[in-house]
Amino acid sequence: RIIKNNNLTTEFVKIGEQNRILFSITYIKGLANPAIVDEVKRRLNGIKTDFIMCGGMLEQFIEDHPMSLVPTLLSTERPDRTASHISEGRVAIIAEGSPFAIIVPVTFETLLHSPEDTAIRWQYGTFIRFIRIVAILAATLLPGIYIAFTNYHQEMIPTELLIAIAKARENVPFPTITEILVMEVSFELIREAGVRVPGIIGNTIGIIGALIIGQAAVQANLVSPVLIIIIAVTGLGNFAIPDFSLAFGLRIIRLLFIFAGAFLGFYGILLMIVVLLVLLSDMKSFGVPYLSTMAPKTRRSFDSIIRFPVWKQEFRPDSIN
Repeated sequence: RIIKNNNLTTEFVKIGEQNRILFSITYIKGLANPAIVDEVKRRLNGIKTDFIMCGGMLEQFIEDHPMSLVPTLLSTERPDRTASHISEGRVAIIAEGSPFAIIVPVTFETLLHSPEDTAIRWQYGTFIRFIRIVAILAATLLPGIYIAFTNYHQEMIPTELLIAIAKARENVPFPTITEILVMEVSFELIREAGVRVPGIIGNTIGIIGALIIGQAAVQANLVSPVLIIIIAVTGLGNFAIPDFSLAFGLRIIRLLFIFAGAFLGFYGILLMIVVLLVLLSDMKSFGVPYLSTMAPKTRRSFDSIIRFPVWKQEFRPDSIN
């Protein structure tokens, strides 16, 4: 209903030896790269399994890097977002009975975009994207940087702030790494509990549980008040990431940065950043380099991090050309 185009093409594939669930491959003929369409068909036809239930299971069969913590596919349940990606030349895979569509190929910056970015003025959309970048940095690096500062690099902290942190921690019997891990686990427990219980009660458990546990932990001298702020900002940053799979992956990557900061300080943080960039640079999504909008790029993008006005966006993404 959104794409009124005679070239809109849908091809069907049945997967699963027992349940034979129907999957559709949807793209615009003449816009989508035929090599990408053929690769999608090859991967779908190559799946040999008895039972497949939904698009989430299909993702695990066809993704390029099964061991990667960041997704190389985009899963969305918004028809407008799916239609916009199809119009750009991507391919959508939709499972029978599932509300989600799988979009391929994607790049890293695609996971940072939201359909609302296009509906508002370009200055507002660009500002929101910069906020999301800050959210990713906070959700990934903040606890690791805190532990590196307090354990190894106290000389880099302003004196007044260092005295305040020391006063806040003077009665805490645990090392900083233990504090952070306890608070991280507690935050994840509250988040999971809020998801599993019924809707209204879940929100109440999340807010009240965090307030009560945080306040009680500070009064019992189990954690310092500064760390409560660090974990809270980290959680807010994680919630601000528009793609759920990316946000989930960064929650695990954050733990790696915490251990790197605990063992090697800033050297460990920088080493983890280099390793992460090397791995991301080596990744591909259906043959398209994962960081192709940044490097290697062949043409300037007007809808990457900075979103230019819609009347300047004359070309489709060059990475999927």
